[in-house]
Amino acid sequence: MKMFTVFKALAVVGILSATLGNAQVAQAASDEDAIKFRKTVMKGVGGTMGGLKMVVQGKADMANAAALANTMAAYASITGGLFPKDSDFGDTRAKEDIWAKPAEFKAAVMAFEKAAENLAKVAAGGNADALKGAFGGLGKSCGGCHKPFRKPKT
Repeated sequence: MKMFTVFKALAVVGILSATLGNAQVAQAASDEDAIKFRKTVMKGVGGTMGGLKMVVQGKADMANAAALANTMAAYASITGGLFPKDSDFGDTRAKEDIWAKPAEFKAAVMAFEKAAENLAKVAAGGNADALKGAFGGLGKSCGGCHKPFRKPKT
């Protein structure tokens, strides 16, 4: 069962890498589709974060850490492209500051990418204590974007 989970997570990483690569996400067929795509990816980020949290808390096998961390790094690599011009309307919690302050937003996304890459490196080492620290850094980077650039739930 554990090996199946690891292989399943590795398959997700492979699919993300092959499908999305490190290139920017292409403009969606419509701006509405861009928002739907962004929400779908962010739900994946949240799910991956939840899995990592369980590993860090000792509620899931440490053997899953590397695959989850690599998945998070893949998500992080495309995050900046999830906010194309004209996708700031409709059913979205994205604040206007994403487009009004592009340098600040880019810096927040780069912090997320760096934290996710660090997490992947640490997870490959298999040290649970080091993973906790890297996970904390990842969480901080998430807040560094959510607080200034995401509207609260209504």
